[in-house]
Amino acid sequence: MKRIVKTELATMWLENDVLFFAWKEQVSIDLSGAQKTVARRMLLQQGKPYRILCNINGVRHIEKDAWHYLSGEGAELVEELVLIAATPLERVFSKYISTRMRSAPIKVFPDMETARKYLMQHR
Repeated sequence: MKRIVKTELATMWLENDVLFFAWKEQVSIDLSGAQKTVARRMLLQQGKPYRILCNINGVRHIEKDAWHYLSGEGAELVEELVLIAATPLERVFSKYISTRMRSAPIKVFPDMETARKYLMQHR
């Protein structure tokens, strides 16, 4: 049985040794929200690093401090980050994350199906 964790800003769950993470639609992320969301993710992970499939579709805005936190300290226990970025804005977000976060490899895909296939083929 998968355990689903929902916060004000995101939904996350573990499935087949992958942590699935989806930001909510039209979300604006500030530093406090980023910190609270990462804290909930850490509880879900229970100290174990995971490959994370993160859907950034629908993210409307991220404050600069939140960017720095998510790509630095907030990236703890991330073994690999797989991003879903379909729109031009989401691709800009993913490019920023890719240049700032050096603690784990990052892949970007345009849709969930392609990202899942990648994860299944590269276990």
